[in-house]
Amino acid sequence: MQSITVGVSDLASALRLFHEVMGLRIEHRGPVSPARARLWQLPAGTVGEMVELSCQGYPIGRMRLVALSPVPREAVRLDTQIGGPDSPLDIGPKAIDFYVRSPAEDSWRELVAAGCIARSKPVRHVIGDVESEECVLFGPDGVPLLIMVGHRHPPTQMRPGSPHGNYSEVPTISIVAGDLAHTRAFYGEALGLSAATDAETAPEFRDRVNDLVGIPHGSRVHFLTYQSGLEPSGKLLLVYFGGQSRRRLTSRMHPSRLGVGLYTHATRDLPALRQRLSDLGAPVEVAPMDVDGTPSMLVRGPNEELFEFVEQR
Repeated sequence: MQSITVGVSDLASALRLFHEVMGLRIEHRGPVSPARARLWQLPAGTVGEMVELSCQGYPIGRMRLVALSPVPREAVRLDTQIGGPDSPLDIGPKAIDFYVRSPAEDSWRELVAAGCIARSKPVRHVIGDVESEECVLFGPDGVPLLIMVGHRHPPTQMRPGSPHGNYSEVPTISIVAGDLAHTRAFYGEALGLSAATDAETAPEFRDRVNDLVGIPHGSRVHFLTYQSGLEPSGKLLLVYFGGQSRRRLTSRMHPSRLGVGLYTHATRDLPALRQRLSDLGAPVEVAPMDVDGTPSMLVRGPNEELFEFVEQR
Protein backbone atom coordinates (compact mmCIF):
# COMPACT_ATOMS: atom_id res chain seq x y z
CA MET A 1 0.00 0.00 0.00
CA GLN A 2 1.62 3.22 -1.14
CA SER A 3 -0.68 5.44 0.88
CA ILE A 4 -3.85 5.56 2.93
CA THR A 5 -6.26 8.44 2.33
CA VAL A 6 -7.92 9.86 5.44
CA GLY A 7 -10.70 12.42 5.24
CA VAL A 8 -10.53 15.11 7.93
CA SER A 9 -12.89 17.89 8.90
CA ASP A 10 -10.12 20.24 10.10
CA LEU A 11 -6.86 20.00 8.16
CA ALA A 12 -4.90 22.29 10.51
CA SER A 13 -5.90 20.23 13.54
CA ALA A 14 -5.01 16.94 11.79
CA LEU A 15 -1.60 18.33 10.79
CA ARG A 16 -0.91 19.35 14.37
CA LEU A 17 -1.26 15.71 15.35
CA PHE A 18 0.35 13.87 12.43
CA HIS A 19 2.99 16.43 11.45
CA GLU A 20 3.83 18.42 14.57
CA VAL A 21 3.33 15.82 17.31
CA MET A 22 4.05 12.58 15.45
CA GLY A 23 6.72 14.12 13.23
CA LEU A 24 5.55 12.83 9.85
CA ARG A 25 7.05 14.88 7.01
CA ILE A 26 4.97 16.85 4.53
CA GLU A 27 5.89 15.65 1.02
CA HIS A 28 3.19 17.26 -1.11
CA ARG A 29 0.39 19.74 -0.54
CA GLY A 30 -2.11 21.03 -3.06
CA PRO A 31 -5.68 21.05 -4.33
CA VAL A 32 -7.72 18.01 -5.33
CA SER A 33 -7.58 18.27 -9.13
CA PRO A 34 -10.73 18.13 -11.27
CA ALA A 35 -9.58 14.79 -12.73
CA ARG A 36 -9.14 13.28 -9.26
CA ALA A 37 -12.50 14.65 -8.19
CA ARG A 38 -14.04 12.77 -11.14
CA LEU A 39 -12.23 9.54 -10.24
CA TRP A 40 -13.37 9.88 -6.64
CA GLN A 41 -16.89 10.82 -7.79
CA LEU A 42 -17.02 13.77 -5.45
CA PRO A 43 -20.31 15.71 -5.36
CA ALA A 44 -20.59 18.58 -7.82
CA GLY A 45 -19.16 21.79 -6.44
CA THR A 46 -16.88 20.04 -3.93
CA VAL A 47 -13.34 21.38 -3.64
CA GLY A 48 -10.55 19.93 -1.56
CA GLU A 49 -6.96 20.04 -0.41
CA MET A 50 -4.58 17.09 -0.05
CA VAL A 51 -1.46 16.74 2.08
CA GLU A 52 0.80 13.68 1.70
CA LEU A 53 2.89 12.72 4.73
CA SER A 54 5.80 10.29 5.02
CA CYS A 55 8.25 9.00 7.59
CA GLN A 56 11.59 10.50 6.52
CA GLY A 57 10.63 10.28 2.82
CA TYR A 58 9.96 6.52 2.77
CA PRO A 59 7.81 5.89 -0.35
CA ILE A 60 5.57 3.16 1.09
CA GLY A 61 2.99 3.44 3.86
CA ARG A 62 2.35 7.14 3.45
CA MET A 63 -0.69 9.01 4.75
CA ARG A 64 -2.71 11.33 2.54
CA LEU A 65 -4.97 13.76 4.41
CA VAL A 66 -7.90 15.16 2.45
CA ALA A 67 -10.04 18.09 3.57
CA LEU A 68 -13.14 18.77 1.48
CA SER A 69 -15.52 21.73 1.29
CA PRO A 70 -18.40 21.39 2.02
CA VAL A 71 -17.15 19.34 4.98
CA PRO A 72 -18.49 15.75 4.84
CA ARG A 73 -21.01 14.78 7.51
CA GLU A 74 -20.50 11.01 7.38
CA ALA A 75 -17.61 9.10 8.94
CA VAL A 76 -16.54 5.72 7.56
CA ARG A 77 -16.10 4.14 11.00
CA LEU A 78 -17.36 5.73 14.20
CA ASP A 79 -17.18 3.21 17.00
CA THR A 80 -19.81 2.86 19.70
CA GLN A 81 -17.06 3.52 22.26
CA ILE A 82 -16.99 7.17 21.18
CA GLY A 83 -20.72 7.49 20.60
CA GLY A 84 -20.94 6.22 17.03
CA PRO A 85 -23.11 3.54 15.41
CA ASP A 86 -20.37 1.04 14.50
CA SER A 87 -19.40 -1.98 16.57
CA PRO A 88 -15.73 -3.02 16.79
CA LEU A 89 -16.93 -6.27 15.16
CA ASP A 90 -18.42 -4.57 12.08
CA ILE A 91 -16.94 -5.53 8.72
CA GLY A 92 -14.79 -2.85 7.10
CA PRO A 93 -11.65 -0.73 7.60
CA LYS A 94 -10.36 -0.64 11.16
CA ALA A 95 -7.15 0.99 12.43
CA ILE A 96 -4.07 2.73 11.02
CA ASP A 97 -0.93 1.35 12.66
CA PHE A 98 2.35 3.02 13.59
CA TYR A 99 5.48 1.64 15.26
CA VAL A 100 6.77 3.55 18.29
CA ARG A 101 9.70 3.08 20.63
CA SER A 102 9.50 1.21 23.91
CA PRO A 103 7.90 1.89 26.30
CA ALA A 104 4.66 2.22 24.33
CA GLU A 105 3.05 4.06 27.21
CA ASP A 106 5.22 7.14 26.50
CA SER A 107 3.66 7.52 23.03
CA TRP A 108 0.25 6.66 24.45
CA ARG A 109 0.55 9.56 26.91
CA GLU A 110 1.76 11.90 24.16
CA LEU A 111 -1.20 11.13 21.91
CA VAL A 112 -3.69 11.45 24.75
CA ALA A 113 -2.19 14.84 25.60
CA ALA A 114 -2.60 15.78 21.91
CA GLY A 115 -6.33 15.10 22.10
CA CYS A 116 -6.66 11.45 21.07
CA ILE A 117 -9.17 9.31 22.98
CA ALA A 118 -7.64 6.15 24.44
CA ARG A 119 -9.46 2.82 24.47
CA SER A 120 -6.95 1.20 26.82
CA LYS A 121 -3.33 1.36 27.87
CA PRO A 122 -0.83 -0.74 25.85
CA VAL A 123 -1.40 -4.51 25.87
CA ARG A 124 1.41 -7.03 25.33
CA HIS A 125 0.54 -10.26 23.52
CA VAL A 126 1.87 -12.99 21.21
CA ILE A 127 0.51 -14.24 17.87
CA GLY A 128 2.48 -17.21 16.59
CA ASP A 129 6.14 -16.16 16.79
CA VAL A 130 5.37 -12.43 16.87
CA GLU A 131 5.33 -10.49 20.15
CA SER A 132 3.81 -7.02 20.26
CA GLU A 133 2.77 -4.29 22.66
CA GLU A 134 -0.18 -2.33 21.30
CA CYS A 135 -2.98 0.06 22.11
CA VAL A 136 -5.78 1.72 20.15
CA LEU A 137 -6.70 5.39 20.30
CA PHE A 138 -9.22 7.48 18.39
CA GLY A 139 -7.75 10.38 16.43
CA PRO A 140 -9.24 13.14 14.24
CA ASP A 141 -12.91 12.54 13.41
CA GLY A 142 -12.83 9.29 15.36
CA VAL A 143 -10.38 7.45 13.10
CA PRO A 144 -8.83 4.50 15.01
CA LEU A 145 -5.04 4.66 15.41
CA LEU A 146 -2.98 1.75 16.73
CA ILE A 147 0.50 2.28 18.11
CA MET A 148 2.78 -0.69 18.71
CA VAL A 149 6.22 -1.76 19.83
CA GLY A 150 7.57 -4.73 17.90
CA HIS A 151 9.27 -6.66 20.70
CA ARG A 152 9.70 -9.65 18.40
CA HIS A 153 8.86 -8.83 14.78
CA PRO A 154 10.73 -10.29 11.77
CA PRO A 155 12.26 -7.89 9.20
CA THR A 156 9.54 -8.88 6.72
CA GLN A 157 7.01 -7.22 9.05
CA MET A 158 8.99 -4.33 10.54
CA ARG A 159 11.68 -2.28 8.82
CA PRO A 160 14.98 -2.77 10.67
CA GLY A 161 15.44 0.10 13.10
CA SER A 162 11.79 1.16 12.92
CA PRO A 163 10.58 3.68 13.85
CA HIS A 164 12.94 5.95 11.93
CA GLY A 165 11.25 8.98 13.46
CA ASN A 166 9.22 9.33 16.63
CA TYR A 167 6.54 7.38 14.76
CA SER A 168 6.97 5.11 11.75
CA GLU A 169 5.36 5.14 8.34
CA VAL A 170 2.13 3.10 8.17
CA PRO A 171 3.42 -0.48 8.39
CA THR A 172 -0.04 -2.02 8.52
CA ILE A 173 -3.71 -1.13 8.25
CA SER A 174 -6.33 -3.44 9.69
CA ILE A 175 -9.64 -4.53 8.19
CA VAL A 176 -12.38 -6.58 9.83
CA ALA A 177 -13.11 -9.50 7.49
CA GLY A 178 -16.46 -11.20 7.17
CA ASP A 179 -15.38 -14.23 5.12
CA LEU A 180 -11.85 -15.63 5.06
CA ALA A 181 -12.30 -17.63 1.84
CA HIS A 182 -13.43 -14.60 -0.18
CA THR A 183 -10.74 -12.49 1.43
CA ARG A 184 -7.99 -14.98 0.54
CA ALA A 185 -9.20 -15.18 -3.07
CA PHE A 186 -9.25 -11.39 -3.46
CA TYR A 187 -5.86 -10.62 -1.91
CA GLY A 188 -3.99 -13.72 -2.98
CA GLU A 189 -5.42 -14.64 -6.38
CA ALA A 190 -6.64 -11.32 -7.77
CA LEU A 191 -4.07 -8.92 -6.31
CA GLY A 192 -1.19 -11.41 -6.15
CA LEU A 193 -0.09 -10.34 -2.67
CA SER A 194 1.84 -12.67 -0.39
CA ALA A 195 0.28 -14.05 2.79
CA ALA A 196 2.49 -13.61 5.86
CA THR A 197 0.87 -14.04 9.27
CA ASP A 198 -2.02 -16.50 9.13
CA ALA A 199 -2.80 -17.54 12.69
CA GLU A 200 -5.37 -17.44 15.45
CA THR A 201 -4.63 -15.82 18.79
CA ALA A 202 -3.73 -18.51 21.35
CA PRO A 203 -6.29 -18.98 24.16
CA GLU A 204 -3.94 -17.60 26.82
CA PHE A 205 -3.71 -14.26 24.95
CA ARG A 206 -7.29 -14.15 23.66
CA ASP A 207 -8.79 -11.91 26.35
CA ARG A 208 -5.89 -9.44 26.11
CA VAL A 209 -6.53 -9.07 22.38
CA ASN A 210 -10.29 -8.84 23.01
CA ASP A 211 -9.63 -5.92 25.37
CA LEU A 212 -7.33 -4.31 22.81
CA VAL A 213 -9.97 -4.56 20.08
CA GLY A 214 -12.93 -3.81 22.35
CA ILE A 215 -14.92 -7.04 21.92
CA PRO A 216 -16.33 -9.59 24.43
CA HIS A 217 -13.90 -11.84 26.30
CA GLY A 218 -13.56 -15.31 24.84
CA SER A 219 -13.94 -14.10 21.23
CA ARG A 220 -11.78 -15.90 18.70
CA VAL A 221 -9.45 -13.66 16.69
CA HIS A 222 -7.67 -14.78 13.50
CA PHE A 223 -5.03 -12.53 11.91
CA LEU A 224 -4.21 -12.76 8.19
CA THR A 225 -1.58 -10.39 6.76
CA TYR A 226 -0.93 -9.64 3.09
CA GLN A 227 2.04 -7.76 1.68
CA SER A 228 3.94 -7.13 -1.53
CA GLY A 229 6.84 -9.58 -1.59
CA LEU A 230 9.12 -8.86 1.36
CA GLU A 231 8.14 -5.18 1.70
CA PRO A 232 7.52 -4.78 5.45
CA SER A 233 5.34 -1.67 5.24
CA GLY A 234 1.98 -0.92 3.68
CA LYS A 235 0.69 -4.34 4.74
CA LEU A 236 -3.00 -5.21 5.01
CA LEU A 237 -4.06 -7.07 8.13
CA LEU A 238 -7.38 -8.87 7.90
CA VAL A 239 -8.93 -9.61 11.30
CA TYR A 240 -11.54 -12.37 11.47
CA PHE A 241 -13.64 -12.77 14.60
CA GLY A 242 -14.71 -16.37 14.07
CA GLY A 243 -17.98 -15.57 12.32
CA GLN A 244 -19.15 -12.91 14.82
CA SER A 245 -18.91 -10.11 12.23
CA ARG A 246 -22.26 -9.97 10.45
CA ARG A 247 -22.94 -6.25 10.09
CA ARG A 248 -21.15 -3.85 7.77
CA LEU A 249 -20.24 -0.29 8.61
CA THR A 250 -22.99 2.31 8.57
CA SER A 251 -21.06 4.37 5.96
CA ARG A 252 -18.98 2.73 3.23
CA MET A 253 -15.31 3.50 2.77
CA HIS A 254 -15.01 6.43 0.32
CA PRO A 255 -12.81 9.55 -0.05
CA SER A 256 -15.94 11.74 0.16
CA ARG A 257 -16.31 10.73 3.83
CA LEU A 258 -14.38 11.38 7.02
CA GLY A 259 -11.91 8.74 8.20
CA VAL A 260 -10.24 5.95 6.23
CA GLY A 261 -11.43 6.47 2.66
CA LEU A 262 -9.00 4.84 0.26
CA TYR A 263 -6.01 2.51 -0.06
CA THR A 264 -3.67 3.34 -2.96
CA HIS A 265 -1.64 0.58 -4.62
CA ALA A 266 0.51 0.58 -7.76
CA THR A 267 0.45 -1.97 -10.59
CA ARG A 268 2.46 -2.29 -13.79
CA ASP A 269 -0.52 -3.44 -15.89
CA LEU A 270 -3.86 -1.88 -15.00
CA PRO A 271 -5.88 -3.63 -17.78
CA ALA A 272 -4.58 -7.05 -16.71
CA LEU A 273 -5.45 -6.34 -13.09
CA ARG A 274 -8.91 -5.22 -14.11
CA GLN A 275 -9.42 -8.51 -15.99
CA ARG A 276 -8.34 -10.61 -13.00
CA LEU A 277 -10.67 -8.68 -10.74
CA SER A 278 -13.51 -9.09 -13.23
CA ASP A 279 -12.90 -12.84 -13.41
CA LEU A 280 -13.17 -12.98 -9.61
CA GLY A 281 -16.32 -10.86 -9.56
CA ALA A 282 -14.76 -7.94 -7.67
CA PRO A 283 -16.67 -4.72 -8.46
CA VAL A 284 -14.78 -2.07 -10.42
CA GLU A 285 -16.47 1.09 -9.16
CA VAL A 286 -14.68 3.47 -11.55
CA ALA A 287 -13.14 2.12 -14.77
CA PRO A 288 -9.55 3.10 -15.64
CA MET A 289 -9.19 6.78 -16.46
CA ASP A 290 -6.37 9.30 -16.66
CA VAL A 291 -5.80 11.26 -13.45
CA ASP A 292 -3.21 13.98 -13.91
CA GLY A 293 -1.18 11.77 -16.25
CA THR A 294 -1.59 8.50 -14.31
CA PRO A 295 -4.07 5.73 -15.31
CA SER A 296 -6.18 4.99 -12.23
CA MET A 297 -9.26 3.02 -11.20
CA LEU A 298 -11.35 2.34 -8.09
CA VAL A 299 -12.21 -1.20 -6.94
CA ARG A 300 -14.35 -2.43 -4.05
CA GLY A 301 -12.99 -5.33 -1.99
CA PRO A 302 -14.96 -8.06 -0.18
CA ASN A 303 -14.87 -6.30 3.21
CA GLU A 304 -15.94 -2.78 2.17
CA GLU A 305 -12.36 -1.86 1.22
CA LEU A 306 -12.02 0.76 -1.51
CA PHE A 307 -8.79 0.57 -3.53
CA GLU A 308 -7.28 3.16 -5.82
CA PHE A 309 -5.04 1.29 -8.27
CA VAL A 310 -2.56 3.41 -10.23
CA GLU A 311 -0.41 2.23 -13.13
CA GLN A 312 3.32 2.76 -12.78
CA ARG A 313 5.84 1.59 -15.39
